[in-house]
Amino acid sequence: MINDFVIMWLLSILFGSIWVVASTTVAEKISGRLGGLIAGLPSTAVVGLLFIGLTQGTEAATTATVILPLSSGLYCFFFIAYLLLSKRGFTVAIIGSLVTWFIIALIASIVAPSSLLVSLLIWLILVVLCIAWVVKNISIETKKIPQKIKGGPMWFKALLSGFVIGGVVLISKTAGPSWGGIFATFPAITISTLLVTAKSGGLEFTRLIAKNILISITTTLGLFAILVYITFPILGPILGTISSYILLLLVSIPLYHLVFEKLKD
Repeated sequence: MINDFVIMWLLSILFGSIWVVASTTVAEKISGRLGGLIAGLPSTAVVGLLFIGLTQGTEAATTATVILPLSSGLYCFFFIAYLLLSKRGFTVAIIGSLVTWFIIALIASIVAPSSLLVSLLIWLILVVLCIAWVVKNISIETKKIPQKIKGGPMWFKALLSGFVIGGVVLISKTAGPSWGGIFATFPAITISTLLVTAKSGGLEFTRLIAKNILISITTTLGLFAILVYITFPILGPILGTISSYILLLLVSIPLYHLVFEKLKD
């Protein structure tokens, strides 16, 4: 007989895939800033933390959130690696940035802070410095980007993201919630987006995507971790996830309009 964890784990894969399809579709259908805002909100981390809470309890989920800000701060170097290595070609950039992420995951596991405040401090420093460096030093040749770009196959994003979310829950169960928090920042949707748009949009378009996602996702991941840390013990995993996501959206709207858009320009 299949135990409760296996059932919840399979549901995490299914729900994660549905979440990615729904959020990505909404982001692509809505033009302008709102679509960009939705695309920049976390997805893997949202579903991953939800199912860590459902399968292992609220305490495990909040433990995972302690390391999440640190992981999202180190996540910046995945994007920097891609932006720098993309000058040598798409394949080199993807492989190099993935290697960089796994090195980052190892570093995060070694220096994992026990305090959320320490994790947030490191996250804030890394995000501010990395975004400032990218905005100043990385330029995008927009003339090389086609005016019309076809969207990639949604099934690929859903499959890859669902697989990663299932992996996050499984890793958290076997290796501990801290590792679950680390793998919650695995760039599943980013990689799938880069893969499916490289052909239709070209290399320079993928660099634009990487730059924009860097500015938005690494910021919102840290904010989401704070909200989950506060709401999960009070409301539980389901209501905590819903309230945290709504609050994140409300906080991100002014940030996106006042800060993110200017940085992207």
